[in-house]
Amino acid sequence: MGEPVAPDPSVFPPAAREYRLLEGWEFGPVFEPFTITGRGSDVITTPARVPAGPVLFEVAHQGGGHFAVVPLDRRNKEGASLFNTTVPDYRGSTVTPAPEDRPLRLRLIGENDWVARVKPVAAARRLERTMAGYGDEALLHLGGAADLRVDFKGSPGGGGSIALWVHEVTGQTELTHVGRTLALNTSDRILQTVPLPPGPALLLLIAEGPWSLTVRELGF
Repeated sequence: MGEPVAPDPSVFPPAAREYRLLEGWEFGPVFEPFTITGRGSDVITTPARVPAGPVLFEVAHQGGGHFAVVPLDRRNKEGASLFNTTVPDYRGSTVTPAPEDRPLRLRLIGENDWVARVKPVAAARRLERTMAGYGDEALLHLGGAADLRVDFKGSPGGGGSIALWVHEVTGQTELTHVGRTLALNTSDRILQTVPLPPGPALLLLIAEGPWSLTVRELGF
């Protein structure tokens, strides 16, 4: 059996994406990102440089088959899945809390090569103009009140679903239900506009396929 083939970097966001804290942003610590690669199912543990608080978790999985990422609690038992998909060549990002008194531990379930990164929430992509993506993604909305045009292409195999959670994060230090709204939750292909409150806000997009977003600030 040969050596595992490294995951294709074209399906994953660049490691060196710049980030900075912005005025009014109070959501999570800044630290040096952590990257790990692997193949098949495994358990990963973050190093000490990943502090407690909300962190951005990015992942890419090559090929097809089932792929999931599940956090482990202090008793080494599984919590609610961060990702659970059969979308081929999957890549996605979300925000999850790193514990106060122990490292963040995650179980990755898959058959192929994967890359995972833990980064500051401030490293997430900014919602600006028109942007495209594929799969789940955490986004930052830092502008004013806006209308968001959502064009969801559906799952590669047909059907598929998409949902959008909006967390208003001014003054917040963790993900809670306070200030969180479900802006969109539907299935199959859609072209739909939803209203967004003024930022800063964290958007958690959950999608089973490719999408594009166009943001139009209201200007008042």
